[in-house]
Amino acid sequence: MSITLDPALERTAHALGYQSAVDFARIELGHQAAQKVAYFQSRVDLYEQKYGMSLETFLQRVSDREDKDLKRFGVFEKEDDVLDWEDSLHSLRFYQEQLDLLTHGGAAR
Repeated sequence: MSITLDPALERTAHALGYQSAVDFARIELGHQAAQKVAYFQSRVDLYEQKYGMSLETFLQRVSDREDKDLKRFGVFEKEDDVLDWEDSLHSLRFYQEQLDLLTHGGAAR
């Protein structure tokens, strides 16, 4: 696939030391995706540390009202957390996939 860019974009990218505007975009988008990966990984880590288990294990155990590890957390707290935890895990996977595509030179299909 051939991309025709505004000559000013190419000149600016070259002046900044990049091979092309596409090279600049790939690198900068990679940085942005890496920041998102780090952020969402920190969210997942927070919940794994808080509950002492993975999301999969949490979902298996959360309906047991007598679970001694989960009993100390309120119902609404667990409901709010699981929504954010699931969203964070989904976002983490998405941005990791995008980062992998960018860093390995692949294009999204």
